[in-house]
Amino acid sequence: MATIGQNTLARDVATKAIFIDISKKIDSAISFNQGDCLIYDAATDKVRVATVETEAATFLGIAPVTVVSGNYPQIYNTQVNNSVAVPAIPGPQYGSVYRLILKAGDAITAGDQVFLAPASDAQTVSVTGTKAIGIYQGQALTAPAGGTVIEVLVGARYSNDTLKF
Repeated sequence: MATIGQNTLARDVATKAIFIDISKKIDSAISFNQGDCLIYDAATDKVRVATVETEAATFLGIAPVTVVSGNYPQIYNTQVNNSVAVPAIPGPQYGSVYRLILKAGDAITAGDQVFLAPASDAQTVSVTGTKAIGIYQGQALTAPAGGTVIEVLVGARYSNDTLKF
């Protein structure tokens, strides 16, 4: 998980979400940052960060908010927090252009498919994989250094493992 959540939306094209509210699809064991790539885990009925690339078969999109231990991050931690109702948590978004991090050394050209690279980071993508999550939108890059931010038209693969925008 990246250390700081940030808004990674570059251009709003046709933003959509499979799950509008994921408050019932996360629990206290789930944390992610705004901008992280999220999948649906059918075995646990939870939305979470992918741990391996093939989990992108149920890719949902980009997290619009940060969640820590199943809740929004708390500014103050007092006894009053226990009586506050659980707010809706917006689900992952897709259909627009988001800024993601290209895996170090990957050469890429406009129109290339991109794939999750969860071994690196929840916001890192690669030009190799088995389950495409989007299409690169920028100029050609030849073996860029690690941490290069690129723009990707992000789709979703849930529910039948086909990329849709």
